[in-house]
Amino acid sequence: MRDYLKKRPMLLCAILSSVVSVITMYAEKMLFIVCTVVLGFIFIMIYKRVKGEIIFAFICVLAVALSCFFTTVKIDSLRNFDRTNCDGEFVIIENPTNHGEYYSTTAETLQSDTLSKGDKIKLNIYKENLSYGDKFKARLSISSLDNYEHKDSFYAKNIFVSGYITKMTEKTGKEMVLSVIGAVRNYVKNCFFDNFQFSRAATALALITGDKTYFTDEFYSNVKSAGVAHIMVVSGMHLSIVVSLFLYLIDKFLYNRYLRAGVIFAVSVFLMAICGFTMSILRAGITYMILALSLIIKRQSTPENTLGCAVVIILLTNPFAIFSIGFLLSVLSTFSILVVAVPVTRVLTRKRIFNNWAVKAILGSVIISFCALIFTAPVTIYTFGYISNVSLATNLLLSAASSVALVLCISGLVLPFLQPFLFWVAEFILAFINNVINDFGSLPFATTSLPKWSAYILTSVIIIILWVLLACKKRKDMLKLEEIRKIKAKERSKKIICQ
Repeated sequence: MRDYLKKRPMLLCAILSSVVSVITMYAEKMLFIVCTVVLGFIFIMIYKRVKGEIIFAFICVLAVALSCFFTTVKIDSLRNFDRTNCDGEFVIIENPTNHGEYYSTTAETLQSDTLSKGDKIKLNIYKENLSYGDKFKARLSISSLDNYEHKDSFYAKNIFVSGYITKMTEKTGKEMVLSVIGAVRNYVKNCFFDNFQFSRAATALALITGDKTYFTDEFYSNVKSAGVAHIMVVSGMHLSIVVSLFLYLIDKFLYNRYLRAGVIFAVSVFLMAICGFTMSILRAGITYMILALSLIIKRQSTPENTLGCAVVIILLTNPFAIFSIGFLLSVLSTFSILVVAVPVTRVLTRKRIFNNWAVKAILGSVIISFCALIFTAPVTIYTFGYISNVSLATNLLLSAASSVALVLCISGLVLPFLQPFLFWVAEFILAFINNVINDFGSLPFATTSLPKWSAYILTSVIIIILWVLLACKKRKDMLKLEEIRKIKAKERSKKIICQ
């Protein structure tokens, strides 16, 4: 394990940075000790002349710790304004969600006598007619989030205060960038609801933009029970399909690494904006941006290092992002595929245990789904209190179907002249996805309730699995090295005999 992490310093950095963020949330007073310890390690490694990559990784950990410190200072300063009024100009940066008597959304401060520019507010709207991208002047009554049961989920979005409008002054227009994003979102939404049956349009919208506001409570409950909530969270799988689609079209006409890098960067930023810069799509988008940068500078990195680098960049800007469920599910499922599923599949393929291509494809899907299920199970159990018993079956049935539906829907959006045919085919696949979710998610044995402490046991099991796999790899590498030495020794002896 130690050798594995030494060769992947940014993955080590991501793990340590995550630990620092958790300590900050639950033991804020320990942060000074953590910073001191990390700084001490950096000086010792410089004195011992440790590899520069490891020193850089620990410097990044220290930077995350400092980001945690400044964030806690900001939260403490905002506590001073608990239950006070705040006058200023704000902008709506999230589609308002209907809760019957009121709407909830997120607003960002443009200018204020109390809050700083860029501060986000969990805003409840009762009578005012506000939509995505609207700028407005108003007086807000703001409160801290200390008494909220799930304040960590708001901290994960960089939201540290809540509020509601006590006096609306005026609307001051639309924010230009947000209005463009809103127009694109409306175009996507209108296309789907004009061409698909309502429940299928809602599923298509969730697949493309991650917007689940049109799900019924029953269907969303079935989504979670069926263990396919990650399919409705736009992340690496979705972004890889979209990027691959655009790269395929580009490569048909012209191959150029700068063009490829530009396409990857542009598509990643655009999809992140359309999805509202959620943590899961941010992780995937930053990963692809690092990939685009590696194409330009002609420098390759291990996938684990790239994943770790993306996590560290996010934690530097938002140290509490680690408490986002979508972010955790995205990172853990990706990590499980890279570290366990891919190597195991390669070993089975090289051993030629299964020669039939269809069997290999099914086996690969089973391994990937099983690994993702195991590695994300601790988060699911700790958050929701249960684990899905049908997740493996539903993921096998829907992994390919959701990918095909995603490609068809996006192709229909960007190719209007083929839209009727592509959407006609996509509707059958969306109907299949909904039927699988409803049929499996509504089964009486679909889930099993588990106590929170079982999440810690499962985490220990995962660590043991990783340790065993890495030990097997190390043993294999040692045997290969020994074999190479024997071959070289034989060659040397042959030369001596010949002489």
